[in-house]
Amino acid sequence: MEKRDYSIDILKFLAVFLIINSHMDALYVKYEMLATGGAIGDVLFLFASGYTLLLSKRKQSFDNWYKRRINRIYPSVFVCTVMGALFSLRCSLNLSEFGGGEFIIAIMIYYMLIYAIKRYALKYIPHIIALTGIVSLVVYVEWFPYKYLTGEKGIYGITTLFRWIPYFAFMLFGSWMGLKRKDLKFHAVFDFLKMIASLLFFYGIQFAAMKYAVVAPYQIITLLPLMGIVYYFYKWCHAKFWEKLYSKKIGYTIIMSISGLCLESYLIQYSVFTTKMNGIFPLNLPIMVIIVLLASFLCKCLSRLFSQTFGDGDYKWKEVIKLY
Repeated sequence: MEKRDYSIDILKFLAVFLIINSHMDALYVKYEMLATGGAIGDVLFLFASGYTLLLSKRKQSFDNWYKRRINRIYPSVFVCTVMGALFSLRCSLNLSEFGGGEFIIAIMIYYMLIYAIKRYALKYIPHIIALTGIVSLVVYVEWFPYKYLTGEKGIYGITTLFRWIPYFAFMLFGSWMGLKRKDLKFHAVFDFLKMIASLLFFYGIQFAAMKYAVVAPYQIITLLPLMGIVYYFYKWCHAKFWEKLYSKKIGYTIIMSISGLCLESYLIQYSVFTTKMNGIFPLNLPIMVIIVLLASFLCKCLSRLFSQTFGDGDYKWKEVIKLY
């Protein structure tokens, strides 16, 4: 049996906190600019989600392959939608909420595309990633209406759908790295420095875009350092100290438990966020993160129960409540 690639668990572990933090702007009181990292968290999650998709040598028809993705994702979507309504004291649900929102819809479309690539264009993955970048640039230049805006209407903003075009490249990139993992060479110090340089480039352009309107239309360039962040962080996660942390029981338990909540934490966090603790800022932030993680674990357990209820086998209660 092949050894588990712990770097993917670490990527997902970090993605959980980045995505939660990016949505806590109302909880930062006067420092909402610190509610950042959402784009990085999103692409880390997509990279990790794509990583194992092309590793299996078993030939499967599309319907059975896609069914496995549905069975993994939609029990959590259903449970988080219902629990989200309960947490936020809503008495009604819109049927469209059970689709999981734009993030889940995008992932399910990405799965379709990656299956087609696996069957018919596996050797052209680098070309398809480059083509996705070119398409993103053309769409941005010709049709994106908010070139001079940042934040919610910028290229990573939650009020536009543009980001889902380039984001496909990150999930496909993860699939490609999964195939190429044995060919990669890792240099902890250099990989770390390149990751920091990519971070500085990424946030430097965004900061300049907020400060100088003339820079704003060039935000599309940030996709390049964003890819660098993902790539070099993935490589840096193979450093010896990460391996030592992962090999210790407490480190392994924490990383595996939280990384396994990546999907549920994304789906449930908006329903449990509250500004009622803003008076004790900044203590409200770690408290809120813990609440989100606990709610996510509850939803994870209920989604397992949901899956077992509609499966053929007997209930396995230890499987329902296990940490990871």
